[in-house]
Amino acid sequence: MSVAALAAPAHPAITLVSGGSIPLGAAMYPTRVAAADIDGNGTIDFVVSCRDVEGRVMIIRGSPAGGFAAPEPLVVGGQTDWVEIRDLDGDSQPDLLVTMRAGRGRLAVLRGLGGGSFAAPVEFTASRNPAGMVAADFDRDGDEDAALVNWGSASMEVWRNEGGLSFARSQLIPLQPWATAIPYPFSIAAVDVDGDGDLDLATVSIGSKSLAVSRNDGRGTFSRPRSWITPSVEGEAIAISNVIAVDIDLDGDQDLVTNGLVLNSPQRTVIWRNDGSGAFGEHTVTTGVPHGNSWTVAAGDLDADGDGDLLMGSALPGNLTIAEVDGKGGGSFVDVRTMSGGGFTRAITPVDYDRDGDLDVVTVDISSQAIFLYRNVAGGLAGGDGGGGSVPPSETPPPFDTRDPAARAEWLAQWMVGEGGIAGTTPAACGAGAGLCEEPHATPGCIRTLCCEAVCEFNPLCCEVEWDQACVDAEGELCDSFNCPSEGACGVAHIGPGCDDEQCCQFLCEFDPFCCDPSWDEVCAREAIDYCGVDACVFVPDPAVVVIGEHCYERLNEGCNVPASGAIAALCGVTFESSISSDSPRDTDWFALGQLACPRTRISFETECPILALALVGPCTGPLEVVAQLAIAPCWKGSLDLGAVAADWLVISAANVDRPFRSGFPCDEVDPNDPPPDPEDPPFVPGFFGLDYRVRFAPAPILGDINGDGHVDGIDLTALLGGWGMPGPADLDGNGIVDGLDMTALLSNWG
Repeated sequence: MSVAALAAPAHPAITLVSGGSIPLGAAMYPTRVAAADIDGNGTIDFVVSCRDVEGRVMIIRGSPAGGFAAPEPLVVGGQTDWVEIRDLDGDSQPDLLVTMRAGRGRLAVLRGLGGGSFAAPVEFTASRNPAGMVAADFDRDGDEDAALVNWGSASMEVWRNEGGLSFARSQLIPLQPWATAIPYPFSIAAVDVDGDGDLDLATVSIGSKSLAVSRNDGRGTFSRPRSWITPSVEGEAIAISNVIAVDIDLDGDQDLVTNGLVLNSPQRTVIWRNDGSGAFGEHTVTTGVPHGNSWTVAAGDLDADGDGDLLMGSALPGNLTIAEVDGKGGGSFVDVRTMSGGGFTRAITPVDYDRDGDLDVVTVDISSQAIFLYRNVAGGLAGGDGGGGSVPPSETPPPFDTRDPAARAEWLAQWMVGEGGIAGTTPAACGAGAGLCEEPHATPGCIRTLCCEAVCEFNPLCCEVEWDQACVDAEGELCDSFNCPSEGACGVAHIGPGCDDEQCCQFLCEFDPFCCDPSWDEVCAREAIDYCGVDACVFVPDPAVVVIGEHCYERLNEGCNVPASGAIAALCGVTFESSISSDSPRDTDWFALGQLACPRTRISFETECPILALALVGPCTGPLEVVAQLAIAPCWKGSLDLGAVAADWLVISAANVDRPFRSGFPCDEVDPNDPPPDPEDPPFVPGFFGLDYRVRFAPAPILGDINGDGHVDGIDLTALLGGWGMPGPADLDGNGIVDGLDMTALLSNWG
């Protein structure tokens, strides 16, 4: 890692002047601008995705005489974080593709009817809380597919265009399931990282501070992600929220660029340099926005010199910073200037909107509820402040946790509007990112939106000041049976919240609050089948088990998540016991497998609670890649045979294949550094399962080694012949009888 220095300007600076702003209305919180000629009159129009009280996007039409008409609302039925303008059905009319960011996530298509009008949206059910999206032809069949990242379910999903404006989800890929923090993926880019001619996918996740790349096999199917954790600068971890692809150093391959949010100004920009094979181990941390919080990036050749210049947006204040790039100089910045804007520059779109042959810039400001225009012209760089080079920092105290850049980025990502339903139907303090409803916290609102609404209607201070013990007491009175029972079988996904089995419904609405706000989705249905009605179990003490000395209120053995916390050295023939808690931040346990010395390792598990076990390869600096995984249900046993896979880590966390857990496993020990504040507080309410698991590392049995001596030989053959035609230990294929198939299996491993 290096910190780049600024070179002296080599040629005239990029020239932008303020083109004014277009207000969208008091209820509109814009998130992204897509630009194209949607009505066929030869001018550039804008479609603006919005977090809006009435579920609308805004259309701003360009005029042939110059300028733009007043914004027109278009109802799409939900708040949106992303919009693309594409011809999705090959009829030469631009269509719209949007992500519905509410908890009940949807991908929606609006067919273009000509003249800039659109049909009603056709919706496809996506995973929880879609955020960023990209549209491209991933499978090379000539039409535009889509890929998006899901904030709420820590995943990326790929949607194949099947023609006729019909989309089918082809893949759902978890992102950073090994992370301590909930990953919160936010941005996605399509880029050919390995030069094979097809488009791969790059994503960034705010919570895990990581970049991930998934390779395209050429047919639109993507590999498991390889992840790189962001570097640190001056001892501080960098949070990232947005990613773009650009060959910044003109070496013929596509690099990746992300913002770099740190707690103190000046902010940073992270350049992830492609080594030519699609790996991004080399980072360059360079200058970013001078004030506020670095949030977004974009690229375009603004000075027509053949390289991609960078545009960087900030929050609080919401300015635009322009970095002129010298591609022939390795991607160094030769000039950096800042123009004033609004309060929070959420997204940047380079586009020649005045049709004069050079790239202009359009930004959306979610705080000012407007879009800002910057024209590329001859002359000096000038902004709304008259000079554009000296923008004072905001004096408004930040209303977020200042101890962690990722926490700040997560707060900014959820700006203004709750996650549930259409924007504005719930108090802004309610929803994802707020604290647990059953625990006091110093911020207003809580995560279960419907419960939060009920409590705040009873006691408005809970959504205006803080969620104190009085709010928790009201939660106990008002929310125990909220949405339970409701219409719909618990084992089947349905649109409404809750399900018809009251006990299962109440259990899952605590264990997975999403199931009672906003809908009982496929994940809820699977969890109902796996967990409802399961009896709790408790381990019997075993003196042969090595108990790891970690309390559930501690975060030790976090491996690559917190390198200073260390990892547990796995030992062949040893059974370890530890505990898991899903409070924030989540607890993970990392076992280092480098000195294991077990041939063809079998890792066996038994657990009191649901856990996800992941085998990873790679160093902490990246790339980290999951090569095997196993989800174990509570009070069940399971095993993972690594075989010839040379894994470096085993990671265990409270999770399943669908989601990382963030509730349902409260720590059952009193933290001496944070004891209960008042003896009159309500008693501790235990979780639904225990917190302990056991894991054993041992040599994997060899097929045909009936007597377990590590060899397949004549002794095993004699045992097989002695059991011929009967069930028994020589039934190697498990078909209930020792026969010729077992003989073949034994002989195949002879010696």
